[in-house]
Amino acid sequence: MSRTSRIVTAALVGALVLTTGCGAPQATPPASAPTTTDPAADSRAMSTAVPTAAVIALTFADGRSDRAADRIAVALGEAVELTVTSDVADEVHLHGYDLSAPVTAGGSATLSFTADIPGVFEIELEESGEPLARLEVS
Repeated sequence: MSRTSRIVTAALVGALVLTTGCGAPQATPPASAPTTTDPAADSRAMSTAVPTAAVIALTFADGRSDRAADRIAVALGEAVELTVTSDVADEVHLHGYDLSAPVTAGGSATLSFTADIPGVFEIELEESGEPLARLEVS
């Protein structure tokens, strides 16, 4: 075998065999081997993630809310989807955020928003003044 052939063969073998510090060949890198990540790829993966929302469902029937006494906690900055089903026509109103939506008798109304104001806020049927629940943002 010529000198050039031996160099090429040695280079190919060296490229195919991964060795540890003591020179023993190993098929896979050791578990403690550092890994590298692509920050741009991580950023792209994070931006394609679908954010979750706090889903709150309230029902008003027979003159009262199923959660009138509840204080519903959500995190500051969290997306919120508040859906109210009612057996009477009225307007769902979230105080403090000044959000409202009409609800028909037997229908539902949804308020979607970001909980970006800290505090405790009443959710009510506006025209009748009936409390539905309280929203606590912290």
